[in-house]
Amino acid sequence: MTTPVDDVILPPDADPRLGPVLSGLTACLCATLAAGGRPACACCLAWGSQPPAQDFCSCDCDGGHGQAWVRVVRQDPVVTNQRRRRCQTWRMQTVIEVGVARCVAVTAPDGQSAPTCEQRETDAWGLVLDTRLLREAVACCDALTDVQVWPGPVTPMGPQGGCAGVTVQITVEV
Repeated sequence: MTTPVDDVILPPDADPRLGPVLSGLTACLCATLAAGGRPACACCLAWGSQPPAQDFCSCDCDGGHGQAWVRVVRQDPVVTNQRRRRCQTWRMQTVIEVGVARCVAVTAPDGQSAPTCEQRETDAWGLVLDTRLLREAVACCDALTDVQVWPGPVTPMGPQGGCAGVTVQITVEV
């Protein structure tokens, strides 16, 4: 089932606190990758218990390739001693992941020719740059200005199926 175009939900309508953080962080990620010379063909908010499928890994577009995403990893309630008023409001700590996946060199179709050290190093340095850009996207994002943010792990992904990437997690309180 697909969502009808007329039923587009705006971020503040979905969640007045978390929605603007997620949409703003997505915009920061996409802009930072592009400004850093590493644009992605797909750069969007994604949902799921794992990073999105690497559907765009082999995609080339306007000088870029691969895909980037922002996703909610989990939400944990913040326990407070505040007395309940009319409606229960919960403050939440939300773990958010920003990530990017790119094409990497693989064994040739003949099954014999492995990637050269030069190809592997080129891929590795590109992903080191992506890691820096992901951290910069978080550190410089105006959508996080009034939000408490804690850095989390930076985790390499792959290589698998010709794709490799990196994720950065942060925790925000909203």
